[in-house]
Amino acid sequence: MYFQLMKKPIALILFFSVLVTSAQNTTALTLLKKEKVSHDYFVGVDRFESLYYIKNDALEKKSDSNLQSYSNLQLGKIDQVHIFNALKLAVLHKNFNSIVMLDNRMAEINSINFNNITPYRLVTEIAYANESALWLYNALSLQLELFDYKTQKTKLNSLPFDREVVALQSDYNNVFALTASDLYHYNYTGSLISKIKHHGFEDFKLGSNFSIFKKGNLLFYKKNNSPEFEVLKTSKKIIKQFFVMNQTLYIYDGEFLYHYQLKI
Repeated sequence: MYFQLMKKPIALILFFSVLVTSAQNTTALTLLKKEKVSHDYFVGVDRFESLYYIKNDALEKKSDSNLQSYSNLQLGKIDQVHIFNALKLAVLHKNFNSIVMLDNRMAEINSINFNNITPYRLVTEIAYANESALWLYNALSLQLELFDYKTQKTKLNSLPFDREVVALQSDYNNVFALTASDLYHYNYTGSLISKIKHHGFEDFKLGSNFSIFKKGNLLFYKKNNSPEFEVLKTSKKIIKQFFVMNQTLYIYDGEFLYHYQLKI
């Protein structure tokens, strides 16, 4: 079943050219905190202000003085972690084509091995959809799927992308797929809202009504209802990972984790 495009003219697919503005910036960054950390990979911060990071092939969750961790010797390397719902974390192990769902104590509550599910899928990107479903990118079919992991059935399939999806982000009402040339925006029913062209973004994160994009060691700010990308001026020369929670931007440079307040 393919995603159904909305029929009203105002909701037809929109094609935008990227507009990057660097002068007259309207978004300011204020440094709130700088802390020295030692992580292999900074994942992000949940709504309860718990920090998540990967260290020595283990996912660790730090909240106040409490430290919890998850690792799986059978599935090995952790490739992606989605913490949108802190009560149901989604962990992707690409080498074994598997997803593990964790509760807020980092205990396993579900495991999906796509090698054992027909039709076969090669899952390379995941994002949270709702209490029983995930958004998946199938690298074999080049399609986005709304997958019910409890019934192990696909509810919706997108039309195939013309390029590989390199990043996937979602909230309860929207899912965004980034390819090397375009940003696709779907609503929760699978209707394509917009398709925006860009030049070279490699990753992005969602805020409350905006997104932050990364290209090399540069970050760009974009309101969800605007085609314009605004360069965020930071003093950071190296940006390994970044994350957004509410109005706070987190940047990890491999040595320090910086907390910036976004003033919009």
